[in-house]
Amino acid sequence: MKLIYISHWRFPSEKTMSPLIMKTCEGFARFGFDVELWIPRRVHAVLKDDPFAYHAIERIFSIRKIPVLDLMGILPGKLAFPLLVGSFAVALFFTALFRMRKEAILYFHDIRDTIPFFLSRNQKFLEVHDFYASGIGWINRAGFRRIMGFVVTNRFKMNELAERYGISARRMLHQPNAVDILMFDIRESQEKARQILNLPLERKIILYTGHLFGWKGVDALFDAHQFLNKDEVIYFVGGTDEDIKKFKNKTEKLNVRNIVIAGRRPHAEIPLWLRAADIVVLPNTARDHASKFETSPVKLFEYMASSRPIVASDLPSIRNVVNDDTVWFAEPDDPRAIAEAIRRIFADAQGAARRVKTARREVLKYSWENRTRAIVHFIQGVSSET
Repeated sequence: MKLIYISHWRFPSEKTMSPLIMKTCEGFARFGFDVELWIPRRVHAVLKDDPFAYHAIERIFSIRKIPVLDLMGILPGKLAFPLLVGSFAVALFFTALFRMRKEAILYFHDIRDTIPFFLSRNQKFLEVHDFYASGIGWINRAGFRRIMGFVVTNRFKMNELAERYGISARRMLHQPNAVDILMFDIRESQEKARQILNLPLERKIILYTGHLFGWKGVDALFDAHQFLNKDEVIYFVGGTDEDIKKFKNKTEKLNVRNIVIAGRRPHAEIPLWLRAADIVVLPNTARDHASKFETSPVKLFEYMASSRPIVASDLPSIRNVVNDDTVWFAEPDDPRAIAEAIRRIFADAQGAARRVKTARREVLKYSWENRTRAIVHFIQGVSSET
């Protein structure tokens, strides 16, 4: 069966959604679908690498690049991005006229990409990662009526879809994001991982991996350094060039000795960083609505798969996946609370081992294979009702 995944995202990308989309395509292909990923042809892309190689994806589906008006990096983002998305929509419409089979299943990551297909009778499915509750409400209302099934990454968004738009439960599948568990099941010991990465063997390492955006709560984790012991150090791995520079300048300006801004590292290297750590932290803020309610952090699943103690912000979005048996919760946006959670872990080695074991067992539910299987069964079930 033909399945076309359509997304205006940049491929490859240092952001999470690009590899997530490609892993989803890879999963569908492994389940027997004939998969095409339709994406913009970005002339001024930041990364020129092959998306399959960059994101370590098996070449079992094809990518079709759609011509767009790409002025990102030339015009301000507020102008260039709408032009890109709009031109992508126009090009999609004409591409579909000549390149799309009538029986193909259409799969989307963003409701805006469904606009060219409003009149199409193809079966349409949408993954709901961002809710877009206000700014494009009219697109939501028009588009949702034409979507056959919704794959929703947490229960808050399911409730919102039901209450705001009258989406029935049978049209929705609760399916959080996932992780490549085998990728994080590495043989290297903590000592060996530190030797490979040239990290100190004698210090206790508290690790954050991912972007340095404000809604990720990284400022609270940064400020937690003042409550740590002398032998404890916080490592930040990831971020855009701009944010990495900002955090390095902040570290130097404050003359902070127990923070290291490691910068962006290849995703294939992240399992080594996690193995090298003593504790990993997910410090999402409560000040951002998406962070508090909507997110389904891939980072959380990677942390769980790495068999390391986890400190996480106590938020509804995080409790959608884990509880007090698997992580140590800290009050969001409170540096001292983060440090206190770290202190509790170091003071209770047996308790830490129990929660790590429970988290590792729980994360097995969130493998890519399980996620894809659930979505495929959902697509088949919803399709059979029509």
